[in-house]
Amino acid sequence: MDSGASRHMTGTLHLLKNVQSIQGGYVGFTGNQGGQIVGEGTLSNGKVMFKNVNYITELENNLLSISQICYKGFSTHFTNQDCLILKPGYKIPGEWILMKAPRENDLYVLTMNVASSIQGTVQCFVTKASKNESVLWHRRMGHINVRKMNNLVHNQLVEGVNVKGFHLSSECLSCKKRN
Repeated sequence: MDSGASRHMTGTLHLLKNVQSIQGGYVGFTGNQGGQIVGEGTLSNGKVMFKNVNYITELENNLLSISQICYKGFSTHFTNQDCLILKPGYKIPGEWILMKAPRENDLYVLTMNVASSIQGTVQCFVTKASKNESVLWHRRMGHINVRKMNNLVHNQLVEGVNVKGFHLSSECLSCKKRN
């Protein structure tokens, strides 16, 4: 179960049924590792079925995306021992809910009110930009240094960026040519 994965994916082909070869995109893993999406299939345990599971040969772990599970109408519940997938329509009693993080663009955003003289709210985005997102925002921000990009989003000086951390593993070709 992965709250950071945007899609379901596996590196174990025999888990999938109805596999179709595709020329999918590149998926970045931790560090500088990654792999190409080469197939897509269905995963089922007899009770629950997940369609459009990406097959990536280089992937060592199977990942089920929490946001995709919830998008299909299921609910999830985490404890210190388990992650439960609940039937569609299951409702948690309102008095049991202490905090709530609404889903915005496949990201669960937790807003915490600050009990002080400061007006407004503080938003906590628990996310780090992928390699592709970092490169995209690097281009959109005029090829500025990654430290400047992180400074802009940390100080809320740019609108529309839902991530709190950029990282670039190599220097941009356009930036190299410019120097």
